[in-house]
Amino acid sequence: MSNDRVIVTKPYPGITVYDNVFNWDDNTAMYGLSRRAPFELGWSDLPDRESHFHSAITPQEWSYYIQDASTSKYLDILANSQPFKDIKGRAVHKSVINCDTIADSHTIHTHLEQDVILYYINTEWKDSWAGETFFYDENGENVVYTSPYTPNRMISFDGKIPHRFNGPSPTAPKYRFSVSTFLWTKEHEEALKIQDAEREKEELIKVYQDAGGDVQLEAVAKALAEEQ
Repeated sequence: MSNDRVIVTKPYPGITVYDNVFNWDDNTAMYGLSRRAPFELGWSDLPDRESHFHSAITPQEWSYYIQDASTSKYLDILANSQPFKDIKGRAVHKSVINCDTIADSHTIHTHLEQDVILYYINTEWKDSWAGETFFYDENGENVVYTSPYTPNRMISFDGKIPHRFNGPSPTAPKYRFSVSTFLWTKEHEEALKIQDAEREKEELIKVYQDAGGDVQLEAVAKALAEEQ
């Protein structure tokens, strides 16, 4: 689980860095589980770019885990880390395990209306092996923060910050593993709740109409309140 000696720094507005996140056993377990994940082509930074190897963890898998923690050791370790504890109660959209090789390069991109938690999975990494993550100003021109690929590091950041990361250098191990977890921003979560409430109201109105009754908004509001 999460390490008691986690070091937290905030190098730039909207970016929080956590070091020494997991104890040795959990960090090693995450590396082993990531290596055995079912990877496929299909993840890319932009629509017109070539796809990269990735393994998706869907919202449904997160939902199953929340209902029963025994369904996923991977998510159990991840969800009990300090960065996830700091955003407790937030809705996870999805997670993606990335597997990069020396053939991969990534373009500058953003994740609008989402916050991101990035985890560097490899248990060993040298500075000469590249794999850095670069964060840019709002115009995507100047680098405002560079994070070297640091084992057992997680970075929580605002998805609207332009960013990209390097693949491993030719001298690095064959694969650079990372996992990105995406959460809707609080503003987007509120917007989704309003949309759900409106959709529920429309469905209830349709039920009344199909039953041949006169629809009164007060009655609809009362019925919705009773259901909640």
